[in-house]
Formats: sequence, C-alpha cells, structure tokens
Amino acid sequence: MKKQSRSGLYQCRLLLITSLIATSLCVNATESVQAVTPDPITLPKKPAYPPVKPGYYHGQIAINGHGGNMVTGETPISQFNLVTSSADYQLLQQAVAQNTLPSRNSISSHQLLNTFDYEFEGFEEVSSNYAIATEIAPSPYNQGTQLLLVNIALTKDASDKAVLGFNWLQATMKFNPRLVSEYRLVGFEKAYQISTQNRQLTVSNARQYIVLYELRLNEVDANSQTDNSSISQRFSATELAEVSISDGRSTSGQRFVNQFPIDINQLQKFFEQTTDGFRFAAAVAGLGQLINRSNYVHDFDYNKLIQIAKEATKDELNGKRSQFIELAESVAVIALSSEYQQSIKKPQPPHQREPYPMPQPIKSKRIGELPEAKQQLILPVEPIPLPKPQPVSKHI
Repeated sequence: MKKQSRSGLYQCRLLLITSLIATSLCVNATESVQAVTPDPITLPKKPAYPPVKPGYYHGQIAINGHGGNMVTGETPISQFNLVTSSADYQLLQQAVAQNTLPSRNSISSHQLLNTFDYEFEGFEEVSSNYAIATEIAPSPYNQGTQLLLVNIALTKDASDKAVLGFNWLQATMKFNPRLVSEYRLVGFEKAYQISTQNRQLTVSNARQYIVLYELRLNEVDANSQTDNSSISQRFSATELAEVSISDGRSTSGQRFVNQFPIDINQLQKFFEQTTDGFRFAAAVAGLGQLINRSNYVHDFDYNKLIQIAKEATKDELNGKRSQFIELAESVAVIALSSEYQQSIKKPQPPHQREPYPMPQPIKSKRIGELPEAKQQLILPVEPIPLPKPQPVSKHI
C-alpha cells in the first residue's frame, strides 16, 4: 500500500511540474511575440506633396511653351503653365531707366502680359473654382490672321487650395485642324532659351492668367475633310479649340476642367470692335515681341502699339496702364535711336566677314602639372634635403 501511495504521489508531482513548464513556455512565447511588434513610429510615412503656397519658383518659366508657327494637322495640342512673375517687367523698367533695352529674348512677352489685371465680360464658370473667358478678332501683328485670347480665372467662391495652387496649373489647348491651319503661342518666341535661365522668380498671388494665340484659319469649307480626320471628328463644325486644365505637378492626368469648347461664331469682324482689355493685352504682348525682334511679327510697330494702348486706356488716366504707355514711349525712343540700331545691326554675309583669327595651339601638359589658374593657389614648398646613403663596405 505504501508503494502504491508513493507512486501516485510521484505521478501527481510529475503532472504538476509538467503543467508549470508548459505555462512558462506559453508566457515566454507571448512575451517574445510582443517584443518583435513593430513600433508604429518607425513605419514609413506618406511622402509630403510639393508646397503650393506662393513663394519662389525655381523651375522653368514655360515647360511646354513654344513660339513658332505650328501646323495644326501635325501638332494639334499646345500646353502652357500658368506661373506668373513680375520679374520681366521690372527688368524692362530697369533697362529703360539706364537708357538701354534688355538683350534679345531675355524677357518673355507672356510675363509682361500677365503683369496687369484685366476685367472681361462673358466669363463662364466651368467648375466651382475656375472660370474661362475667350475673345477672338483679327490680329494686329500680321494680316490674314486672328488673335485668340483665353483668360483663365478663379471664381469668387474658389477654395483656399485652388487659390494657392493656381500658379501650378497647366492648360492644354486642342485645336481643330478643320478650322485652324496654323497657330502660334504669343510670348514664347524662344521658350527653350528663356526657360534655361538660372534665376529666381517670385510667384505672384494672381487669380487670373491670360494667353494669346495667333491663328491662321483654313480658307476651305468647314465641312470639308482634312488629312487627319480622326482628330477633326472630335470637334463640332464650329469649334476652334478645346481647353482643359490640370495640375502641372501631378502625373496622374487628373483634370479640373475638361474640354471647354471655343466657338468660332464669337469672331469679331474688326479689331476695333473688341473690348479694351483685349486691345490692351495685344499692345502689351506686342511690346515684348518688338523688343525681342520677333521673326513672326510683320505688320506691327511702336506707333501702332502706342496708339492701341492709348485707345484702350481712355477710362484710366492715372493708373498702371498709363505708366505702361509712358514706358512704351521710352522704349520706342531707345529702339529707334541710331546707337541702338547700330548695336542690333544684322551680321554681314559670310563672304564679307573678316576671317576669324586662328586659335592658339593647345600645349600638352606634363604629367602632374596643374592648370595655370590653379598654380598660384599652391604655396611653394622648399625641398627637404635627404641624408646621403652610407657607403657600403666591400669587405665582409
């Protein structure tokens, strides 16, 4: 009996020890799992978006801008950014104050154009944040062409996010090749040169952006077929172009305004029938083109420019537009002076030029030799006398 009771007691102790060991293993396992739980602070955070508040713009003035005549059937899509700055207008004022003019293509006409405020009628709210107004009339720059003005503005009820991000918008124009044979984005004569300038632009708080296109319309019937019929079928018979607006920083392709149509029926018969804002905008953009000596302006000069600006500024005698007229008159005096004409004289033909002097031969440098400009940066170092080696005895 004693042996049976001892064996039973031994089995009870064994079961108790086994249960204690199993419990400790479960606790350790739980603690080990909790120990490797990742800290939520160390998890990767969502990257921050670029700032949208007005400040300094370090990028290009016009990423997709172009200044030449484009054939609509080949390149019907045109893009431009809405970033504006008064730096070009200030550069022009400083140059005129020194009785000179900025170098060719150092200023852009579209920046001069957007230095001023405009009030147009016939705005159409295309969304809760944006409104668009358009106007088209014969162009004062060239005969047989039309000048299209597109004004993109913020509505009165625009959100704070839309106001802050206005400078970062990008507009896309799709022209109808059935009606438009060629187009030119005014103010981007040398966009690839202007955009590469390393300068800091102060982004403005503008609530509107104005762009001008010079168009050459087709003389054929609007219902006739063009070479690129797939593009023409996207438009109605009276649509010159379509405007869309998107965020220039985003690559998602999301558009805030999609396919706003521009109708040809709003075409004015005479330039003088347009609004004061339209004619003043044409004068401002014309000044930039004349200073840059644009190759695409043939029927426009300073006298015509000043006359248009004065007629469009009758209701504003003492304002920023009157100051522009005084600036344009000063530019005309400088541009028509003999000194300035000599400075911009066209180069002679190659057979009449003096031969260029032959360049000096490039001398080969020795190994380890520094350029001449860097030799003076190194102080001369006196050589350290090395001890003479001891003579080796021939006797062992």
